[in-house]
Amino acid sequence: MRSGTTVTVVLEPRAQGSWPQPRSSNPMLALVTSSATDGRGVTRVTVSAARIGSVSVTWGPEGAPLFTLRLSVAAYPVQ
Repeated sequence: MRSGTTVTVVLEPRAQGSWPQPRSSNPMLALVTSSATDGRGVTRVTVSAARIGSVSVTWGPEGAPLFTLRLSVAAYPVQ
């Protein structure tokens, strides 16, 4: 993806409860700009790519995340 792009992740409800707050491995590269859960338990998270590099956004414990989003941010269009 290109720098400046915004991605929205939609997570279905979990039987074990709500999704933990997302964490960016490097907020300088990708920043979690919003996270909201609706009345049905669906969670929407918006991540903005700020700079060139690779970054992960995770939900859950550091050693054993429940979900991981890996992003590669490029300075040029990705084919």
